[in-house]
Amino acid sequence: MGAYTMSHRNPNYDGLLKSLDKYQKRYYDSLMHNPVTCCNAKAGSGKTVIAVMAGLQLLEQGKVDQIIYVRFPDQMVQSLGSLPGDLAEKEQYYMDPFYDACEELGIQKDFVDEVYIPKNQIVLCTNITFRGINIKNAFVIMDESQNASFKELKLVLTRLHDSCHCALIGHSCQRDNRKCEREGAFEMYIHHLTKKPFAAETPLKINYRGEISQWADALMLNEKGDYTIDA
Repeated sequence: MGAYTMSHRNPNYDGLLKSLDKYQKRYYDSLMHNPVTCCNAKAGSGKTVIAVMAGLQLLEQGKVDQIIYVRFPDQMVQSLGSLPGDLAEKEQYYMDPFYDACEELGIQKDFVDEVYIPKNQIVLCTNITFRGINIKNAFVIMDESQNASFKELKLVLTRLHDSCHCALIGHSCQRDNRKCEREGAFEMYIHHLTKKPFAAETPLKINYRGEISQWADALMLNEKGDYTIDA
């Protein structure tokens, strides 16, 4: 198989770009042009799909050498230990969001596994395997970052050279880990990074999964333990 080409293998690519709402387009443009893009947005807003789309475009254009997808699952160390297989097999459990995003873009899992991964053009991992790695010329997607501690975010971000593009994405209202909720590291790093001109924060406003998902997402639990509806 040859190299993936967005325009060649997915004739609807231009249509996908045109279908983005104004917030999604701003997010996509930032991912393409800014070294760091931060996005704290609700479920179903397109955070991961658009990040993968931008990463593939940059890869095709030769502006990066690889896409690195880093997932921060809740209670990662304990969960990985309970899963069968070696570390690589355990980590595959958490990579479905990346594969789902690729499928939305017309790229099948087999193509990712048989073409991109053997060439090291796509790397899928949790932050465990980042220790000691220097990352250059890569598009790095830090997904579910609201579940990362301060140390975990810093571990990844301090490995990035200036030749990288980075998408720091998540949703503070979907945080599963109480320790991470107390630290607020995801929000703090967004605030910290966007003080510099190399970083931008681009919010997304709309949940496109449908009415059930939208209404479920509207129910909020505040810091006092009270339920409210975000209209």
